[in-house]
Amino acid sequence: MKKIFCFIIASLFFFEASYSQSKANDKNFRFGLKAVPAFAWLKPDNKAFEAKPPKFSFAYGLMTDFNFTSNYAFSTGVEINNNGGVLGFPTAPDVDSTYYIPDKDTNKFYLKTRTYRLRYITLPILLKLRTNEIGAMTYYGQFGVDAGFKIKAFGDDEGTVQGTNTITKNESVDIQKDINFLRLALNIGLGFELNLAGTTSLVVGVNYNNGFTNVLKKDSKNLKDVKGVALQQNAISNFVSLTVGILF
Repeated sequence: MKKIFCFIIASLFFFEASYSQSKANDKNFRFGLKAVPAFAWLKPDNKAFEAKPPKFSFAYGLMTDFNFTSNYAFSTGVEINNNGGVLGFPTAPDVDSTYYIPDKDTNKFYLKTRTYRLRYITLPILLKLRTNEIGAMTYYGQFGVDAGFKIKAFGDDEGTVQGTNTITKNESVDIQKDINFLRLALNIGLGFELNLAGTTSLVVGVNYNNGFTNVLKKDSKNLKDVKGVALQQNAISNFVSLTVGILF
C-alpha cells in the first residue's frame, strides 16, 4: 500500500510539473486577432494645404507576443490598415489654386478638399511591458515603430470644374502615384488583458500613432498650381486607435 501511495504521489507530481512546464511554454508565444477602429488625420507642412478634422478609419489583423519573461514581450503582427485624412486647398491671394485634369477630360478641376483613403499592410515592432496579474487583469504599456507598405490609394475630391462656380465631387480618384510606398511611424499605447480561460485573454488598448515620414510624393504627379508647376507636397499621417482583440 505504501509503495502504491508513493507511486501515486510521484505520478501526480510528474504530471503537475509537465503541465506547468507546458503551460509556461505556451505562454512564450501567443497570437490572436484584433479589430482597430481609429480617428486619422493628415498634418501638412506646406502652405498649399490646410489641415482638416480627423476622419474615422479601421484596421484589422493578427497580433503576436514573444515573451522574454512574464513582464516583457516583443509584440508584432500584421495589419490591413486603412487611414489617411482630409486636406483642404486654400485659395488665398498668396496661394496658387491647385488643380488637376481628370482622365478623358480637358477641363481643369480646382480642388477645395481631398479625402485621402490610404491602405497599407502594416508591421508593428513593439516592446510590451506588463504588470503582474492583478486578479484576472494584466495592464501593459507598449512602444515602438510601425512600418506600413502602401497597397491602395484613392482620393475623394470636392472642387469646381474650370469655368463654373458650382461645387462638385470627383470620387475614387486613383492617387497611387502621389503616395509614397513606405510609411514609418512611432507607436505608443496603454491597455489591459482580461484573462478569460487558461492563456486566452481579451485585449483592449489605446494607441497613438505618429507618422514621421512624408506620405505624399514631394513633387505631385498630377496636382499643379495655377502656373502649371507640379505641386510641392509634405504631410504626415497620424491616428488614435482603439484595439480590441483576443490573445490565445
